[in-house]
Amino acid sequence: MNQLVSPTSGFRRSIPIYYYGQNDRITIDDRRHMTVVTQNTDGTVLEDANGRHERFTREQIYLMTVERRIKVDRDYHSREKSVFALKYGNLKISDFADHKVQKALWDESLIQEYIRFEEIGKKHPVLQVKGFKQRKVSLGTKCLKFLLPVLKSIVVERWSEANSGKELSYKLPSPRHFRRLHDVYIESNCDPLALVSLKTGPKSRTLCHPDDLKLWLEYAHSYADRKRPSMRECYLALEARIEELNEDRSRTGQRLHHRPSRKCFEKLIKEMGAYYLMAKRHGEEYARRKYAIVHGGLMIERPGQIVEMDEWKVNLAVLLTHLRVWNQLSEKEREAVSRARLWLTVAIDRATKCILAMHFSRHAPSSRSSLAALEMVVTDKTLISSVVGAGDPWEYGLKPETISTDVGAAFTSTEFRAAVAALRCTQVFPPSGKPAARGTIESFFRTCELRFMHYFEGRTFANILERGKVDPHGYAAMNLDEFNRVFVRAIIDIYHNTPHWGLGYETPANAWRRLSRDCAIMQPLNPDERCRIFGTELERTITDKGVASTGIHYDHTNLQRLRFEQQAIPGAPAPKVKIRVSRLDLSSVFFKYGNEWVEAKAVIGIPTGTTLFEWVAARKDWLGKNNANTNAKLSTLLAAVRDVRAAGSTAALSAGLGVDKLVAANYDQIEREYFKTAIVDDLDGQVHELVALAIPHNPLEVGVEAFDHIFASENVMSEPETVHMPEDSSAFVAINPDDDGIFFEDL
Repeated sequence: MNQLVSPTSGFRRSIPIYYYGQNDRITIDDRRHMTVVTQNTDGTVLEDANGRHERFTREQIYLMTVERRIKVDRDYHSREKSVFALKYGNLKISDFADHKVQKALWDESLIQEYIRFEEIGKKHPVLQVKGFKQRKVSLGTKCLKFLLPVLKSIVVERWSEANSGKELSYKLPSPRHFRRLHDVYIESNCDPLALVSLKTGPKSRTLCHPDDLKLWLEYAHSYADRKRPSMRECYLALEARIEELNEDRSRTGQRLHHRPSRKCFEKLIKEMGAYYLMAKRHGEEYARRKYAIVHGGLMIERPGQIVEMDEWKVNLAVLLTHLRVWNQLSEKEREAVSRARLWLTVAIDRATKCILAMHFSRHAPSSRSSLAALEMVVTDKTLISSVVGAGDPWEYGLKPETISTDVGAAFTSTEFRAAVAALRCTQVFPPSGKPAARGTIESFFRTCELRFMHYFEGRTFANILERGKVDPHGYAAMNLDEFNRVFVRAIIDIYHNTPHWGLGYETPANAWRRLSRDCAIMQPLNPDERCRIFGTELERTITDKGVASTGIHYDHTNLQRLRFEQQAIPGAPAPKVKIRVSRLDLSSVFFKYGNEWVEAKAVIGIPTGTTLFEWVAARKDWLGKNNANTNAKLSTLLAAVRDVRAAGSTAALSAGLGVDKLVAANYDQIEREYFKTAIVDDLDGQVHELVALAIPHNPLEVGVEAFDHIFASENVMSEPETVHMPEDSSAFVAINPDDDGIFFEDL
C-alpha cells in the first residue's frame, strides 16, 4: 500500500461532504453501480440496480474515496450524456486532435458571443455602430448574414490578443449550419464536446530600484501608527528624507534615490489593506467590531463554486524587499536574485480564500504550467505538505464548478481549455485591465507579504542562495526549489491559519472546514480520471507483448485485436496506438480503443503507486553498476525502488513541487538514455507491495540526478517563448516611480 511516513501531527482532518447529482453513476469496488436517492449533512442514501437502498455516512464515503474504492461518472444517466455516449463514447474533448479541439472552442466562442448579442438585442453598441436594421437579434437567415461577420471579427480579435497577436480564424459557417451548431450546443448543456467534428510577451522589467522601494515602504508604514498621521504628512516626510540622502549621495558620487509620485505613494499605503490600517491606527478591537458590522458575516457560498487562477513573473528583489530580507543579502547575492526568473501560477477558492494550487516554474507561462496547476487543484496535496514540512495537511482539493482566468496564452491554450471542458467546468474571462473583477486572487500576494514578514525575520536566506557550480566568477545562484519549499510551507501554515478580513475575520482553514461540512463539494479526481485527463499522451507500436513505455510492456485483449486487424491488411504498416501514461503510477496505462480509453495492465509485476521518478532512479542506479547491454531483472529494480522510497529521494518530484507537466519528448529522452533493453520478469507476475515513502529532513538535499539534465535540457530544446500577459497591476510586474499600479486592489 502506498503509505506516507512523515512527522506525526495532532491536526485532525475535516471530513467534507462530496456532492452527487441525481444523474451521477457511483461505482463501488468496480462492480456495484449505484445512484443517489437523497443526500444531507449526515450521509447519503444510494440505490443499486435492483432498487435496494443503502445508507453511507460521509465518513464511509470519504474513507472509500481515500482507498480508491469509489468512482463517480458525472451526469452518466442524463439525457445529454446518454446522447453523447452514442456519438462519442466515453471520450472527453481533450482526447481529440488539437486542430479539432481548437475548431470546437472557436465555434463555442462564436456561439457565446451570439448569446451575448441576443441578450442585449439591437441596442448593443456594436450593432448601433454597424447600422443593424433588423427588428431583433435572432437566428433568422437575414439576421445571421449580417451578424456572423461582426461576431467573427470580435472572436478573431479576442483570440489574437490571447495568442500574442497571431491571428487564428476559420471560415464562417452558413446561417443554417450556425443554427445547427447553436442548437446542438444548447441541448448539450453548453458542452463544447458537442461541437467537435468526428470527420476523418513578457512585461517590461522593473524600473524601481530595491533601495528606493525599501525607503518608500518605510515611510508608507509610518502611516499605520496610533498617532494617525495623514498620507500627506508621510509623503512630505519621505520627500524631505530623500532630499537629505541625495545631498550626501551626490557628494560621494552614489546613485540618487528616486521619488515616487504622490499617487504611487498613497497606493502603497492603501494596498496594506483597510483592515490592517484600521487595526494599526485605531486598535484591533475597533477594527474587528467595525468590520463585523460592515460585512455582516460570510455570504453562503460553497467551496469550488468559483476558483480563480492567475500567473505572475515573480520579481524576487521586490518580494524580498517587502519581506525585509533584501538588506541581509550581500552584493553578489543581490545579483543572483536579480538574475533569477521565476513564474508562479496560483489557484484560490473564492468562497474560503484557500489556496488550491501553487505551482512554481522556471519557464515562461505555457499550457504545461497552467495544466500542472489545474491538476494540483483537483488532486489531494497531503504529500506536498509533508514534503515541505508543514504542520497542517494541505487538504484543500476538489473539482471546481467555474474557473476564472485572464486571457493569457497559458489559460486560453487549446490544451488548457480542453482539460477544463473535460472536467465539465465552466471557464470565464473577466474584462481585461480590471483586476477588481477577480479581487480574491489579485489581492492575495499583497496580503501575504505583510503576514509572512515575521516568518522570514532573522533568516539569512543562506539556504536559498547557493554558490554557482559552473560560474567562473563564483557568483551565487538562486536555489528556487528551496524558495518554493519555504514559500509553500508559509502558505499552508501561516496564510491558511491567519484571520482574513474578507471572511469576516475567519481563517481560510476554518472557512473550508465549516463550508465543506455544510455544503457538498465535487470530490477530487481518482487516479484513473487523472491519468485520462492529465496523463502524457504517447504513440506506441503494438507488438505481441502489447505496448512499451519506460521499459515496461502493457497488454490487453483489445490491443492484440487491433494488431491482428492491422496485420490482416496486406502491406499495412506496423499497428500503432495512442496511450496515456501517468508519472505517478506505472502499473497501468490507458490506450484509445474506438471511442473509449481502456486500461492496460503491466505484464510484469509493477506495484500500484510506483512512480516514474522512482523507476528511473532505480534504473540509473542499476546502470551505474552493470553493463548497459545487460537485461535487468525486475526483482533487482524493485529492490532499488524500495531503497529509493525509504531514502525519500523522489519525495519532492512525486509531490510535484516545481515540476511542469511532462510531455512526450521527456519520455522519449528517458527511454533513449535508460531503457534501451527490456526488463526480465523473474517474479513470474507476482506483485509485491511498496514500502512506505519516507520524507527526509530536507527533501531538496536529495533527489534523482537523472532528471536534472532532462529538466535543464528543456531550456535548450524549447524555442524562445513570447508571452502575452493581460494588462493588470501585479505586485511583481513593472514598477515605475510615476506609476500608481504597483499592487493589486486589496478587495
